[in-house]
Formats: sequence, C-alpha cells, structure tokens
Amino acid sequence: YAAGVVVPTSATKPVASWVDEGASSDKQKKTTGSIAFSHFKLRCEISMSMEVGTMAIDAFEAAFAQNVSDAMIVALEKAVLAGTASGQPEGILHGTLTSYEVTSAKTTGVTYPDLCAMEAKLPVEYEATAKWFMTKAQYMAFIGMVDSAGQPIARVDHGIDGKPTRMLLGREVVIHPYATEMGSYVAGLYDFSDYVLNTIYDMGIQKKQDWETEDYLTKAVMGVDGKPISRNSLVVLKMAVSA
Repeated sequence: YAAGVVVPTSATKPVASWVDEGASSDKQKKTTGSIAFSHFKLRCEISMSMEVGTMAIDAFEAAFAQNVSDAMIVALEKAVLAGTASGQPEGILHGTLTSYEVTSAKTTGVTYPDLCAMEAKLPVEYEATAKWFMTKAQYMAFIGMVDSAGQPIARVDHGIDGKPTRMLLGREVVIHPYATEMGSYVAGLYDFSDYVLNTIYDMGIQKKQDWETEDYLTKAVMGVDGKPISRNSLVVLKMAVSA
C-alpha cells in the first residue's frame, strides 16, 4: 500500500444461521476499523578501506553486501516483534497486553499447566493458524517435558529439505533470538497472518567511494511500515512476580 493510504480492517465476523424455507435471516451490521501505513526509513551503511576494496574478490564483496542485508533483516524482525510505532513499525507486543496475558503460578520455569492455560485462552477460530513464538533457549526447556500421560509435549522433525520443524503441543514453533524484545514475556501464541508488513520502497543496496577517505561505502535503504491488524489471536505468558 502507498504511504498514507487508509486500509479497512474487520472488527467482527458475520454469523450464518439456519432458516426455514422462504424465510429471511437477520441482517448483520459489519463493523470495520482502519489502519494507515506511514513510511519509516530503515538504513544501514558500512565501509571498507580502499586497499581492501581494491584487493577484494567477488566473493568477499558479495559477503560484504550480505552483511548489510542481514543487519536490515534483524532490524525488521525486532520491529515486527516489539516495534514502538515511533520512527519504526508497530510490533505485535507493543502497548498494553493485559487482556492477552497468562501469568504463570511460578516465578521461574514454564510448566505444562502454563502452556495448557495459553492454549485454553486462544480463540478456537485460530486453532489451525496460530503459532508459538519464543527463543530457542526457551523451546529447549520443553524438550523432555511430558504431559500427564507421560507423552512428550515438544518434538523436532526434519523435513525433506533437512531443516528442523519444531512443534509444541502439536503446534508449529517460530524460533527467534530476540529475548530482550520479548520484555517480561517468555513465550507467545499468534496468527502471523494478522500482521501486515508494508514495503513502500523495497530494499536497495548502493555502493560508492567516499571522496574524503577513499573508502568504499555500501548502503542499504528501505521504506517500510508494519502493524498488527488484529491481536485477537495473541496470547502471551509472563512469570509471576516474587514476593
């Protein structure tokens, strides 16, 4: 979407009803909200000396550009998770989330009942689409944990491509390294299709030589905004505060 465009979002879902032949159904009012995307600029610039640049082989230069791209991706992922909406996109965990919280009975260590409480709080319409999100360290704490019947609650499968697919209570887990961005939360559930990352200007990488220092500069610029269009599928877990 172009910057400044107001995009409608649905606040309610229609309900179908059974009626007798020839009868009409109740007319339902569709309540809609809206969001507008801004145009925040994401930028990363690094340099290498003229001497290194002159001697650099193609593979080295490609790795140099890849480093810039990776830095941009990290910044985007952090914003999607916990962006402040001030000078950057709004994250899933931004704002007051009291109504979405499950508080553990313990001050440390997530328990099986905690996870069950989170699943119970997740609306049933998101049963097939919501995913867990947490750090790898937190997920590994669940490996070996069993339910009341002695069955493991977490497993790691390997697909055809050889990449691990992590599951928790039968639901896919999105692993991320951003423990700081999680704040006081240790794990969460969310339908990520309810988040819109809007790219106003796709990431472009440019190179030039600095006139003063002769260094070679590599710069990446991207115009982007993002917002959760709904948090109805969000459930987050926080630990109890010790007395």
